[in-house]
Amino acid sequence: MTDTTTTAPVAAIERRLEFRASPERVWRAISDSDELARWFSQRADMPIEVGGVGWLEWDGHGRSVVRVEVVDPPHRLVWRWMNGPSSEADDTATLVEWRLEPTAGGGTILHLRESGFARPSSRADNAVGWLTELAELVDLLAVERWEHGIRRTYAFRAAPERVWAAFADPEQFARWFGGETPPALGAGTDGWFVWPAHGRFAIRVEVVEPPVYLAWRWTTQQDAPIDAANEVLRTEWAFERRADGGTDLHLLETGFIGPDEFDANSGGWDGDVLPALRRLLGEEAAGA
Repeated sequence: MTDTTTTAPVAAIERRLEFRASPERVWRAISDSDELARWFSQRADMPIEVGGVGWLEWDGHGRSVVRVEVVDPPHRLVWRWMNGPSSEADDTATLVEWRLEPTAGGGTILHLRESGFARPSSRADNAVGWLTELAELVDLLAVERWEHGIRRTYAFRAAPERVWAAFADPEQFARWFGGETPPALGAGTDGWFVWPAHGRFAIRVEVVEPPVYLAWRWTTQQDAPIDAANEVLRTEWAFERRADGGTDLHLLETGFIGPDEFDANSGGWDGDVLPALRRLLGEEAAGA
């Protein structure tokens, strides 16, 4: 009997970040070897020409070869990322695509897409890795202190599936995040965070990848829809499984246009919100 079983393809990783920096500045950050070594890898040699073969190298992780597939400055850059030092693509190689979209204010929307994963575990590793690396890119391109965004890592004894459930279950989410019951998690879902003492704030869920990655956008202005607000924050979470079975929960929040909300949220995450999540998970002790 012929085995007709097929394996479903592993979904691509897609991310979106907005910068005040121009497309030319962002292009330089993603294509210049010296710039890449400032945020992505410790060392880099990236020949920006179609068919060029270069490499990215990390302390403790070795060198990975990349082959450049598309160069269209400052709009699109594509490279094939090998899993090791060989320049020959195999079934572990992935395709990394960068697309830069100019904004009306002179800034840039950066679209990242990585596809071709052979295994879900490889995708999960890179989903966490991209949040960490893109946070470094945010730091590199920041001018004002609030443009660096808020970046945190919180350690939990609970497994990623348990921590994810504290987000995905609306009743549990309200117990630690506060306010009335939020909208259920679903990519593209619009709703409101409502706190009786503070008002309501629009939210749009953008990416839901259980139990690895979650992103939403939300406003800092009461009653302002997402598409009409002056300041829209992007809050990203990556749930990284540790060797001991626990979770390192990574937070990156960007989109601040001034110091007020940046300062308020910096204190809020550490002072109120994440300690409440720790209590919900039964890990009240500091550093648990």
